[in-house]
Amino acid sequence: MYRSDPGAARRAPWSGHAPETARDSIVDATLRCIRQYGPERTSISAIAAAAGVSRPTVYAYFPTRDALVSAAMEQTGAAVAGRVAASARRRAGTAGEFAVEALVAAGREFRKEPAFYPVSHARTDPWATDQQLTEESLAIARSILDPIVDYDPRLAPHLDEITETLVRWLLSVLMYDTKRTSNEAKLRAYLRRVVEPVIDASCG
Repeated sequence: MYRSDPGAARRAPWSGHAPETARDSIVDATLRCIRQYGPERTSISAIAAAAGVSRPTVYAYFPTRDALVSAAMEQTGAAVAGRVAASARRRAGTAGEFAVEALVAAGREFRKEPAFYPVSHARTDPWATDQQLTEESLAIARSILDPIVDYDPRLAPHLDEITETLVRWLLSVLMYDTKRTSNEAKLRAYLRRVVEPVIDASCG
């Protein structure tokens, strides 16, 4: 993913907005556009109009459209991560159960958030394919899974591998729904059979 130029804000034409407010408005407007049009069809012009700022103001904060889309998706991902971790903690008593509940909650969040629709259809969406296992995406996923170490500290050295493995499981579940995963109860039972033993084995 791209990063915005931290010095760009000092050069910005603000269009009547304070710097912090302008940047936040731009990111929020980007998320609204992503939900309405999808990431690939979200344009700088549409974002500027939705945020009530000029195109030069948008570019002052974000050098490219991809940088802006990535920032909006990361912001949404961080909010989702907090909800997923909280949900998993409430239901889990072991490391394996936490992994299962995190996957179930993540699946629920991804399905109800329109901005994440392309991820569950990554087979036909080139943008989503590129974003799935980036360092930024895995960092967000790891922030969800950090509490798994509280259940068993022996998992700490394996957390990066566990994170990537569970992200791959989540993408598979989102893209290839079957009768075994057609509702939350079935999905939870399936994951308990196939994921929980893997996590428990990592504790040994």
